[in-house]
Amino acid sequence: MNVDVTVAICTWNRADLLDQTLAHFRGLSVPAGVTWELLVVDNNSTDHTPAVLVKYADQFPLRALHEAKQGHSHARNKAVAEARGRLLLWTDDDVLVDANWMAEYLRAADTFPDAPFFGGLVRPWFEKPPPAWVTRHLKRISYCWALVDLGPTVRPFAKDEYPVGANLGFRTDVLRQHPFDPMYGRVGTRLTSGDEARVIDQIRAAGSEGVWVGSAVVDHFLPAARMTTGYVYEINRWAGYYGYEPFVTDRSPRFAGAPRWVWKRHLAAAAKALVLSPSKNDAWLTALLEQAKWRGLIDRFRATEA
Repeated sequence: MNVDVTVAICTWNRADLLDQTLAHFRGLSVPAGVTWELLVVDNNSTDHTPAVLVKYADQFPLRALHEAKQGHSHARNKAVAEARGRLLLWTDDDVLVDANWMAEYLRAADTFPDAPFFGGLVRPWFEKPPPAWVTRHLKRISYCWALVDLGPTVRPFAKDEYPVGANLGFRTDVLRQHPFDPMYGRVGTRLTSGDEARVIDQIRAAGSEGVWVGSAVVDHFLPAARMTTGYVYEINRWAGYYGYEPFVTDRSPRFAGAPRWVWKRHLAAAAKALVLSPSKNDAWLTALLEQAKWRGLIDRFRATEA
């Protein structure tokens, strides 16, 4: 069976949010003559996710898949292996897609026939009004909540621009050449990320560039529990754990399993973040992010030497 578009969602223990996401898909406008399928990969959910998938089985061209290996990248690779569409569009189980979401991606894919990947606008959908510091710094730390807004136009990405997994598309044949790396990406409650960014880096290294589709819009649910400094810290701690690769081979004098100079930077940033915490200003945020990332590198050293 020839399929034009595969839409893929990976899910783990968020049945109620998934229910809301799938219910909203009823309003999706599928262009005339376009064939599509909806793949939902259940990554070992222990809640009522299977019942939600049964609920929508007759409402969409839905295929429910199961991936036993825990981790977002494993679930994504399962979807890639099973996809029948020439264009593979990704979204999440806590997202509401705009009615024209698929149509806008198809239009961009036709306009840029050589583009291997695409990404669209992800707007915040707050459960409750966020704290003032979140609003103040939202643009700077939007990556913590998988938000991205590069404008309303359709154009090639700049080299330093990336889409996010909540609103992302690939030519399926290209993605099969660049599987998602299970080292990155979420695993259970572990807040690792960056699996799609590494795939995009590989594609770019091969000489191709993607397209920003500002007209393909989704709203991403942001629970109040994630509007905390602790959540931002944890996201950036994992960013430091995997993101400071050039330092991993450092063999300078150690303290408690990590180089002394890394501890000094971590503690200096921690002290500054603590002093500036009442202000929640730009300097405070910089110190908090540095504290978290240096701590992530410390944890990487200690895990490597354990």
